[in-house]
Amino acid sequence: MSDKVLVLNATYEPLNVCTARRAVVLMLKRKAEPVELSERLYHSSQDAFRLPDVIKLNY
Repeated sequence: MSDKVLVLNATYEPLNVCTARRAVVLMLKRKAEPVELSERLYHSSQDAFRLPDVIKLNY
């Protein structure tokens, strides 16, 4: 999961680029939400979901 993901702040201004792994962690902790999803899938032992291309940080 070394794909790159664009990170936006709450007003949709670009802040940074992070790895897909870090983006997934931020989303699971509810610190970010996906803005645009890619066609790539991440498979865990019990689930599968699409990786984000762009995420937005929550307040």
